[in-house]
Amino acid sequence: MKKGKIHSKSLSRYLAVQAIFNQSFGFDQKQIEKEFVTQNDFKFHIDSDFDFDKKTFDKVFFKKIFNNVFEKEDFICGLISNHLQKNWTFKRLPKVLQALLRVAISEMITYPKTSMGIIITEYLMLAESFNIEKENNFINAILDKIHQKLEIHE
Repeated sequence: MKKGKIHSKSLSRYLAVQAIFNQSFGFDQKQIEKEFVTQNDFKFHIDSDFDFDKKTFDKVFFKKIFNNVFEKEDFICGLISNHLQKNWTFKRLPKVLQALLRVAISEMITYPKTSMGIIITEYLMLAESFNIEKENNFINAILDKIHQKLEIHE
């Protein structure tokens, strides 16, 4: 992320991707939520330019998109899988990319009125902060296709 002001929802998105990434290390939903939401001494550091405590992120927004990843896990992973090339599977994607896509799609489902431009911009910035910016064209394309599919089914 670039230097400057970071908004509480942007921070919540960042934390949600980190939280979902933790799932790949065997942590379950309750453990992750406890770590990210309920611990009193929770602090984290981003790119050496930002240092926040948990009061600066939108807990309600975080919990909704985080919990929706688990509640709609099969649906979300299915959407991603259906938009991959035939020789690719969801499990073959890097874990951080899996987490980022799952959270972005969860947000699309949870907050369908959020502008697609905002979602794409936010998650492309997150890709940069997680050092997967080389995947930006892929992220942009798959999120756009999934957003179009979700709009048709609303």
